[in-house]
Amino acid sequence: MKEVKESGEFRDMLDIIYDNRNKAYGAYQLRREYPEALVRAFFLGLLLIALALILPAILKAVNPVLPDERNDVVVKISDEIVIDVDKPVPPPPVPPTPPPPTRSMDKFVPPIVKIDDEVTNEKPPAIDDLTDTDKDIGTSDRQGTDEAPPAIDETPDDLGGVIEQPVVKTDITYEITDIQKPPSYPGGDKELFKYLAANIKYPALARENNLQGRVTLTFVVNKDGRISDVTILKDPVGGGCGKEALRVVSEMPRWIPGEANGNPVKVRYTIPVLFRLE
Repeated sequence: MKEVKESGEFRDMLDIIYDNRNKAYGAYQLRREYPEALVRAFFLGLLLIALALILPAILKAVNPVLPDERNDVVVKISDEIVIDVDKPVPPPPVPPTPPPPTRSMDKFVPPIVKIDDEVTNEKPPAIDDLTDTDKDIGTSDRQGTDEAPPAIDETPDDLGGVIEQPVVKTDITYEITDIQKPPSYPGGDKELFKYLAANIKYPALARENNLQGRVTLTFVVNKDGRISDVTILKDPVGGGCGKEALRVVSEMPRWIPGEANGNPVKVRYTIPVLFRLE
C-alpha cells in the first residue's frame, strides 16, 4: 500500500476507495480502526492463555497457606463382639392369610319402572341360564372361580343358638327378589317370546300411524301357575298396543310357579312386550 504524505492528497488505499463517498456513514471509520482492534484482540488473547497456564500453579502455591477447616471425626470400633446365647430368638412373623378365592356372580336385579329416557338397553339374563349355572346371583357381574366354596363369615355377630327358618306365608304375593326360585314360562324365555310373537295382533290404528315401542306389564303367577292381576305399567306406544298386550298376557298358559323354602308361592312378575313393524 502506498501512502501519500502531501497535504490534500490520499494517505493510503482506503482514501482512494472512499474517494467521493460518504465517509461519515460508518464503514470508513470501521475499516480505519480495524488494524488497531485486531492488534488489541491478539494481545488480549495471549494474556488470557498465559493466565490459564499459570493459574493452577498459583492455586497450588496458595493452598498450603490457607487454614484447614475440616473436623476430623474418629470412630472407635470395639474389637469384642458380645453374643447373648441365652436371649431367645424371636419367631419369624406369621405371613398373612391370603383371601379366599371369589366366586363368579351374575347380575340379576328386580325390574324398576323408569322414564323412557332413563331406560338402558341392558338385557337381563334368562331365568334358565341362572338356574343352570353354578355362579352366585347378586347386584353386579363378577368374574371368579366357580369351584370356590361360598364365603363363610368366621366371626358372625350372632351365635345365640339355632336359627329357626322363617315361616313362609303362601297367601301373600312375593317380589321376584324375595324368593329362592322365581317363576318361569314352560320352556324358558325363548318359548315365552315365541308365544307373544305368535299371538299378538298388531292394532290397526297403531299400524296406520306407524306406532312402535315397548309396553310393560305386570302380573301375578299364582301357586298353581295361573296368571292373574295383569296390569299395564307403561304404554308409551298407544294406538291400542297396551290393550292388545294385556289380552295376550292374560291368556298365557300356566307357568311353573315360584318357590320359597320349597313351597309354591304367589309371585309378581314384570314383562316387556315389544311392538315393531316389519
